[in-house]
Amino acid sequence: MDEDGANALPVGLVRLRRSGEISEANRWFSEWVGTALDGIVGRSIDEFLVHAQEDLFPADVGPGPWVMLHAREHDRAVMVSRHRDGADDVLVIAEASERFRALTDLRRRYALADRTRTRLELVMDTSVAFSTASTEEHLAEILADSTARAYRAEESTVYLHEQDGTSAIAAGRDALGGRLDADSLIGLVSEPRQVVKVVDDEDGERLMTGLGSAMKAAGIRALIAAPLHHEEIDFGAFISWFHHERTFDDEAAPLAEALAGQAAQALATLRLQARLAHAATHDEVTGLPNRRLLETQMGEIVSATGCAVLFIDLDGFKSVNDRWGHQAGDRMLHDVAQRLLTGVRAGDLVARYGGDEFVVVCQISEPSVAVEITERILTLLRGDPTRPSTHQPLSASIGVAIAPPGSELVAEQVIRRADLAMYRAKTAGGNRIAFAED
Repeated sequence: MDEDGANALPVGLVRLRRSGEISEANRWFSEWVGTALDGIVGRSIDEFLVHAQEDLFPADVGPGPWVMLHAREHDRAVMVSRHRDGADDVLVIAEASERFRALTDLRRRYALADRTRTRLELVMDTSVAFSTASTEEHLAEILADSTARAYRAEESTVYLHEQDGTSAIAAGRDALGGRLDADSLIGLVSEPRQVVKVVDDEDGERLMTGLGSAMKAAGIRALIAAPLHHEEIDFGAFISWFHHERTFDDEAAPLAEALAGQAAQALATLRLQARLAHAATHDEVTGLPNRRLLETQMGEIVSATGCAVLFIDLDGFKSVNDRWGHQAGDRMLHDVAQRLLTGVRAGDLVARYGGDEFVVVCQISEPSVAVEITERILTLLRGDPTRPSTHQPLSASIGVAIAPPGSELVAEQVIRRADLAMYRAKTAGGNRIAFAED
């Protein structure tokens, strides 16, 4: 290599022995790597240049060119081509830092666009899946699966507030092994109502006392959580758990918000549908099944097994409405419903038939069981005589009809027989029980 000519070139020239050691280099290369020439010769080329993608000069590649990076400053790059000169290789090196940064930025933009497209498709597919969910449990499973796939997380958990005010896992598992309760984890995001990203246990401990230690004990390295919130209603939260190191790009939070928002809206729809369905089949005043639901469920009971039907009509209820008003009457009806529920067994059906009439359906094996239940109900309706009431004492006329196993009677016929028996009890003065005649 002619020293004067080589130093005059606007590119780097480096001669390599077969061992990879540098035998000669020009001034351009010396200045670019920031090392004096006498400090370069005899050292491996790997100490100054590293391949941007692969090992330096693998044996099965051609002459290049390759993009190579400064060994210490990876934002500086050169284009390198290799030429054979006898037993040695000569590297021709040209500055390419700006081109490398431009290509890196372009690749980053393409990667971001590809991730955005993939995530948009995921959001659309998940939205369709949410619309097919018929239960909250099914919807939670869809959300857990979708968020785990969206973030390539080992697992996701969906926490929901229950109707009774408690909180529980609706899908997934307790990744922290019971070290923190559901309400605490929901509180991470429900109070600030924003997505939370945790990249290590120290970050988690800063966010909430005990979270970092729980993560460390459970082998959780990172998490992302989002609130399930729709129109001022907090339904719960989802959390995606990572057992490997994880950082989050700028699109992570908007994606979580989109998935959580769709899930919350679907939850709101399911709960509205449930309320409407309940309202269509339950009495508004007492909360009991109404006549429509009674006849549907009773038909299944009569056809499957023997049962007793109690037709209950309150005595003197009209005078309550006339004297104290309909609000007082509604309170009394609600009280009657609670007493009836107290007097029956688990599995017995209690319904408001209409007005001040109630029906109880009990599966029985012997008529004596029906007598026992009916007498207990009548006693509960009469109440405790030692405790004065603001209203007149309750009493009722109760008609009882029994459909034995294998009976060919239909539900309407059994109710009609119990109703006729109730009228006999009412005609006899009320506050008593009458059984339907065979």
